Amino acid sequence: MNIESIADLAKRHIQVWIIKGEYQPGQQIKEGEIAARLDISRPPVREAFKMLEAEGLVVRKPRRGVYVTEMTAKDVWEAYTLKAALYELAIELAMESISQKQVCELDAVVQQMESCVKKKPVDLLQYQQYHQSFHDQIMLISGHDRLKKISASIHNQVCRFSYKSLQSRDHLDSSAWYHRKMINAIRAKDKVAACRLMKEHVLEALNVLSSLPEFQEETIGIEKFVAVSD
Repeated sequence: MNIESIADLAKRHIQVWIIKGEYQPGQQIKEGEIAARLDISRPPVREAFKMLEAEGLVVRKPRRGVYVTEMTAKDVWEAYTLKAALYELAIELAMESISQKQVCELDAVVQQMESCVKKKPVDLLQYQQYHQSFHDQIMLISGHDRLKKISASIHNQVCRFSYKSLQSRDHLDSSAWYHRKMINAIRAKDKVAACRLMKEHVLEALNVLSSLPEFQEETIGIEKFVAVSD
């Protein structure tokens, strides 16, 4: 195993720990602690930190170390409203060229999501992977490389908040429902419905997050955004 693959492994573990809340926003992540926990040397951990910093999950503070990125309620609002607009554009573009084979591939992913939701307990990380696979495929079909790159950056910034929102059983069920409805709209070549469902799906997660205690101290104005964008 070369140093790059070890660094990728370290990155994946750290990312999961951040997403699941083992490392909280603003908390320091120590290089030596990660190396010991994974039983690896420090250089791959440093490489993993660089990759995670590029994705916006951690931040380096000079002479202090590496910390989990903090996001205010306003930051989350900005990220999710932008994500809603980008994902809506992606599905609009994708529907201009999507093939029957690609529709079937998307449907297969949705079936995996639905099967995952039915399991007890639900593996939320697995569900997130299926969920992201669906949206990655939409981005790929859209053919818009810059859209794909910017959307990936936004996703990396809020993936831990996505995990938190999916802990709500109602939202988890709704998420799977929305993706099934999107597939139906795509099959029917109903671009208006597909775009509406995509936007609603992303903003519903923001609604769930905005109701959590940690976001109550700041008003993030989702009602204003929805009113303006409808």
